Amino acid sequence: MENEIENNQEGIPSAIRPLIISDRETVNQYCPLLRHTLFGFEAQDVPCAMVVPPKSDIEFLLFPGAKIIEYPILRFPLFYSHNRKDLFERIEEVRPGIVHCFGAAKAMLAKSVADYLNIPAVITINATNISFRHRAVIGKTFEKIIVPSAKIGEGLEKFFPKEKITTVNVGTFADEACSCFASPSRLASFIVPCRFDNFDHFEPLLNAIRHLAVDGYEFVVIFMGRGRAEKEMRDFINQTGLAQTVVITPLVRPLRSVFRGCDILIHTNYAGGFDPMVVEAAGAGLAVVADKNNVQELLEENATAVLFDPADELSVYSSIQKMLEDKQATRTMAENLQEKLRSNNSVSAMVSNLLKIYSESKKYSLALPLL
Repeated sequence: MENEIENNQEGIPSAIRPLIISDRETVNQYCPLLRHTLFGFEAQDVPCAMVVPPKSDIEFLLFPGAKIIEYPILRFPLFYSHNRKDLFERIEEVRPGIVHCFGAAKAMLAKSVADYLNIPAVITINATNISFRHRAVIGKTFEKIIVPSAKIGEGLEKFFPKEKITTVNVGTFADEACSCFASPSRLASFIVPCRFDNFDHFEPLLNAIRHLAVDGYEFVVIFMGRGRAEKEMRDFINQTGLAQTVVITPLVRPLRSVFRGCDILIHTNYAGGFDPMVVEAAGAGLAVVADKNNVQELLEENATAVLFDPADELSVYSSIQKMLEDKQATRTMAENLQEKLRSNNSVSAMVSNLLKIYSESKKYSLALPLL
């Protein structure tokens, strides 16, 4: 029992030992955040382990402090029992004190692990479109529901008790320099990092870009990602003569290095939910032009971003035009966004808030009466 009350140098109970469980898509999307979180735990002397599927871009999370457990090792139904037995044996070796499910996709697995080890569990949810099956599991299993945005929290209140939901801002580091229009001689550059799942979503944006190019504006747009609509987008680009203005590339990491070479992020929000790329772009000092339906609280109309109606080609056109015509005002918005990030999205505050939630969840779990 002595280990249960032992504290580290910051007064955090050493027995917390979080076990993060996540899915491949979430790890891919949230690589910078997860890396900052794991480094933060290491700095606080909090041992941590992480369960992820194989081929989850873990190479971008590599550092000495955390144990990475890949599951399932054998992706065949006949090996389900073997995979589970192997997983629980490896988890028992790290003796976790709390399960943190990152994203709703692995909520069932997180529940199984928490039940097996008889430890509390919390979950981070990044969107409001939660399936009925997951809602039932989340409501019964997790002591706390962590959201990266109060807007997401408000959307989840129709499914879960308000007192269960808590906001923890995504932590990152802001560069000292602001990348937006840092070099007057450089061609203006926009970057659109996202999945290309539906061409109809991108058509107003592509048409706005085409009309801006026809009207004599000089700039380049980089669409970075993959998806079902990629071929249709490439065909549109070639057929409309945009090949000199628009390029499509796979996702390149580390994203922060890519953002430092750009001026403006176009945040499409087609996938819905919270987009951590906005946080990384803000950290690099990019200006942001964004879908008005976004859930990013960093983005304030005409203060830290320019917002557009994604279904209205004219709205998209005028928003991008505004940023191109007054580059100094655009850079000022980027600097405002970067400063807001410094004030509200520090890594130390994020890690401190997570550890506090873990500690309170353990106390709550221990206080529950035995059935």
